[in-house]
Amino acid sequence: MKMKKIFLWVILLGLSGCATKPITNDQAKEVPAQRLIAPSLTTQSDGSGQVIIKRDDGLRGSICTVRVYADGKPVADLEVAEKVTFYLDTGDHIFGTQGTGACYGGLSAQSGKVAEDKTLTFRIGLGSVGDFAIYPDSL
Repeated sequence: MKMKKIFLWVILLGLSGCATKPITNDQAKEVPAQRLIAPSLTTQSDGSGQVIIKRDDGLRGSICTVRVYADGKPVADLEVAEKVTFYLDTGDHIFGTQGTGACYGGLSAQSGKVAEDKTLTFRIGLGSVGDFAIYPDSL
Protein backbone atom coordinates (compact mmCIF):
# COMPACT_ATOMS: atom_id res chain seq x y z
CA MET A 1 0.00 0.00 0.00
CA LYS A 2 2.83 2.40 0.86
CA MET A 3 4.53 1.73 -2.50
CA LYS A 4 1.29 2.57 -4.33
CA LYS A 5 1.12 5.94 -2.57
CA ILE A 6 4.74 6.71 -3.41
CA PHE A 7 4.16 5.71 -7.02
CA LEU A 8 1.07 7.96 -7.25
CA TRP A 9 3.02 10.91 -5.79
CA VAL A 10 5.81 10.41 -8.31
CA ILE A 11 3.27 10.36 -11.15
CA LEU A 12 1.52 13.51 -9.89
CA LEU A 13 4.81 15.38 -9.48
CA GLY A 14 5.87 14.35 -12.97
CA LEU A 15 2.62 15.56 -14.49
CA SER A 16 2.68 18.88 -12.66
CA GLY A 17 6.19 19.49 -13.97
CA CYS A 18 4.80 19.30 -17.51
CA ALA A 19 2.07 21.88 -16.99
CA THR A 20 2.28 25.24 -18.72
CA LYS A 21 2.63 28.42 -16.73
CA PRO A 22 1.81 32.02 -17.60
CA ILE A 23 4.74 34.38 -18.14
CA THR A 24 5.13 38.14 -18.24
CA ASN A 25 5.54 40.12 -21.44
CA ASP A 26 9.18 40.76 -20.50
CA GLN A 27 9.88 37.03 -20.03
CA ALA A 28 8.48 36.09 -23.44
CA LYS A 29 10.84 36.26 -26.43
CA GLU A 30 9.67 37.97 -29.60
CA VAL A 31 8.83 35.47 -32.36
CA PRO A 32 11.64 35.11 -34.94
CA ALA A 33 11.04 36.69 -38.36
CA GLN A 34 10.84 33.29 -40.12
CA ARG A 35 7.66 32.43 -38.16
CA LEU A 36 6.07 35.84 -38.59
CA ILE A 37 3.33 35.43 -41.20
CA ALA A 38 2.07 39.03 -41.32
CA PRO A 39 5.14 41.27 -40.90
CA SER A 40 3.20 44.34 -42.06
CA LEU A 41 1.27 44.24 -38.76
CA THR A 42 4.44 44.84 -36.71
CA THR A 43 4.64 48.50 -37.77
CA GLN A 44 2.60 50.97 -35.77
CA SER A 45 0.52 53.50 -37.71
CA ASP A 46 -1.75 56.40 -36.77
CA GLY A 47 -5.01 55.20 -35.26
CA SER A 48 -3.63 51.80 -34.30
CA GLY A 49 -3.17 50.10 -30.94
CA GLN A 50 -0.71 47.52 -29.66
CA VAL A 51 -1.61 43.84 -29.21
CA ILE A 52 0.65 41.26 -27.54
CA ILE A 53 -0.16 37.57 -27.72
CA LYS A 54 2.22 35.28 -25.85
CA ARG A 55 2.45 31.56 -25.26
CA ASP A 56 2.84 29.98 -21.83
CA ASP A 57 6.10 28.39 -20.74
CA GLY A 58 6.39 24.68 -19.89
CA LEU A 59 6.83 21.29 -21.48
CA ARG A 60 3.20 20.39 -22.04
CA GLY A 61 2.42 20.87 -25.72
CA SER A 62 5.97 22.02 -26.47
CA ILE A 63 6.38 19.80 -29.55
CA CYS A 64 3.85 21.95 -31.39
CA THR A 65 3.76 25.47 -32.70
CA VAL A 66 0.62 27.49 -32.23
CA ARG A 67 -0.76 29.73 -34.97
CA VAL A 68 -2.05 33.14 -33.90
CA TYR A 69 -4.89 34.80 -35.83
CA ALA A 70 -6.31 38.33 -35.87
CA ASP A 71 -9.74 38.68 -37.47
CA GLY A 72 -9.32 35.28 -39.12
CA LYS A 73 -5.96 36.10 -40.73
CA PRO A 74 -2.76 34.30 -39.63
CA VAL A 75 -0.22 36.49 -37.82
CA ALA A 76 2.54 34.20 -36.52
CA ASP A 77 3.46 30.70 -35.33
CA LEU A 78 4.59 30.69 -31.69
CA GLU A 79 6.70 28.21 -29.80
CA VAL A 80 6.86 27.94 -26.00
CA ALA A 81 7.53 31.24 -24.16
CA GLU A 82 7.34 33.38 -27.29
CA LYS A 83 5.19 36.39 -28.11
CA VAL A 84 4.11 38.36 -31.12
CA THR A 85 3.66 42.12 -30.84
CA PHE A 86 1.56 43.74 -33.55
CA TYR A 87 -0.71 46.69 -34.26
CA LEU A 88 -4.31 46.87 -35.41
CA ASP A 89 -6.76 49.68 -36.08
CA THR A 90 -8.65 50.70 -32.96
CA GLY A 91 -11.95 48.97 -32.32
CA ASP A 92 -13.27 45.46 -31.82
CA HIS A 93 -11.31 42.48 -33.13
CA ILE A 94 -11.32 38.69 -32.80
CA PHE A 95 -8.09 36.91 -31.80
CA GLY A 96 -7.62 33.19 -32.23
CA THR A 97 -5.19 30.35 -31.82
CA GLN A 98 -4.88 26.81 -33.11
CA GLY A 99 -2.24 24.09 -32.79
CA THR A 100 -0.34 23.24 -35.97
CA GLY A 101 1.40 20.12 -37.26
CA ALA A 102 1.01 17.11 -34.98
CA CYS A 103 -1.25 19.03 -32.58
CA TYR A 104 -4.96 18.59 -32.82
CA GLY A 105 -7.93 20.63 -31.74
CA GLY A 106 -10.13 23.39 -32.96
CA LEU A 107 -9.71 27.10 -33.14
CA SER A 108 -10.03 29.00 -29.85
CA ALA A 109 -11.02 32.67 -30.01
CA GLN A 110 -11.47 35.76 -27.83
CA SER A 111 -12.73 39.21 -28.65
CA GLY A 112 -10.91 42.35 -27.65
CA LYS A 113 -11.11 46.10 -28.10
CA VAL A 114 -7.91 47.71 -29.39
CA ALA A 115 -7.23 51.27 -28.18
CA GLU A 116 -4.43 53.70 -28.99
CA ASP A 117 -3.53 54.36 -25.36
CA LYS A 118 -3.22 50.81 -24.00
CA THR A 119 -1.74 47.41 -24.81
CA LEU A 120 -4.18 44.54 -25.25
CA THR A 121 -2.58 41.32 -24.01
CA PHE A 122 -3.59 37.66 -24.38
CA ARG A 123 -1.90 34.41 -23.39
CA ILE A 124 -2.07 31.01 -25.02
CA GLY A 125 -2.19 27.96 -22.78
CA LEU A 126 -3.61 24.48 -22.83
CA GLY A 127 -7.30 24.12 -22.10
CA SER A 128 -8.77 21.47 -19.82
CA VAL A 129 -9.02 18.88 -22.63
CA GLY A 130 -5.53 19.49 -24.02
CA ASP A 131 -6.49 21.94 -26.78
CA PHE A 132 -4.70 25.25 -27.07
CA ALA A 133 -6.84 28.16 -25.88
CA ILE A 134 -6.44 31.94 -25.78
CA TYR A 135 -7.17 33.93 -22.63
CA PRO A 136 -7.14 37.63 -21.71
CA ASP A 137 -4.00 38.38 -19.67
CA SER A 138 -2.77 41.09 -17.34
CA LEU A 139 0.86 40.01 -16.77
